[in-house]
Amino acid sequence: MGVFDESKCDCCICPMQCVLEQLIDETLSIVTLSDGNLVEVTINEVKDFLLFTSKGTFPICQITVLFIEENASKLPKLKPIRKSTGECACCEDPITNLLNNTFKGQVVDIKVRPNNNIINAPVFEVGEGIVNINNRIYISTCAITTVTPK
Repeated sequence: MGVFDESKCDCCICPMQCVLEQLIDETLSIVTLSDGNLVEVTINEVKDFLLFTSKGTFPICQITVLFIEENASKLPKLKPIRKSTGECACCEDPITNLLNNTFKGQVVDIKVRPNNNIINAPVFEVGEGIVNINNRIYISTCAITTVTPK
């Protein structure tokens, strides 16, 4: 897993890049901020905040959700939660901490940008800027608009 840089990208973009780096050669589906549609891709390379895939190159800052296939050969590890500063302290940190401290192991509805699609599943694991729900869905916590317990 890569190292976080100390920039405004370190709250959700660096953690997403770290997850994607562990999935090179895997086929998965992504949701992007640009249209909110699910796109199935095979990851070719991850570098410089870009995801190079079988369907083109995506800026990692635009990726909100990853759906990993049941037959994936590996599941990524998440970066541990840490205290942030700047934009992260007021946007990413509170929802990450809420998911980790209150909802871990519980079923929740999570609304995600850009279309406020609802994903209903148990919170499996929480890392810096990323929540893993149902052990196969990874959501950038910066893209979460609402969390509702079930």
